[in-house]
Amino acid sequence: MSDPISTDQQQAILGAEVGRYVSDGWAVESVLGATATLTKNKRIGWFWNAILTLLTAGLWLIVVVYRVVNRKRYAIVLTVDPSGRVRRSNRGATRTSR
Repeated sequence: MSDPISTDQQQAILGAEVGRYVSDGWAVESVLGATATLTKNKRIGWFWNAILTLLTAGLWLIVVVYRVVNRKRYAIVLTVDPSGRVRRSNRGATRTSR
């Protein structure tokens, strides 16, 4: 078993991992010590929604607005343990209301 790494090393490892997730479109919600919480909104397929809005003379726009307002948000928690391993915990999808 290896010796535990310092808190600064844990934060450096976490920073590098968070950087990878941010480049994939995740947003940093919070960072506390060796733990970071990241969130990402579920994508909305704009192409087919635009086509259906045009074909239904705007009626489909009601569905689009509902989907935008009640969009799911995915959240993950990244933690670096004392041995330097990054652990990912999924918090699943939750509805957002903005």
